[in-house]
Amino acid sequence: MNEDNKRIYRGKGKKPAMLCTSLRIPIDVLDYFAKHHPYTKQAKIREILINYVKQQGALNEETNSTNQ
Repeated sequence: MNEDNKRIYRGKGKKPAMLCTSLRIPIDVLDYFAKHHPYTKQAKIREILINYVKQQGALNEETNSTNQ
């Protein structure tokens, strides 16, 4: 985060803005993604996390509350 404690997002464009962050992942989990998705492991992890949050209903609720 910057000095003002505000998050810095990638600029607006065709894709939704994303936040760059650091995440600690067990080596066996990262090895799995490196083996099964060698060129797209970051995108696959992101896809799985997005789907999980959608299944919990949280992503839709947050999106709806910010659009009102």
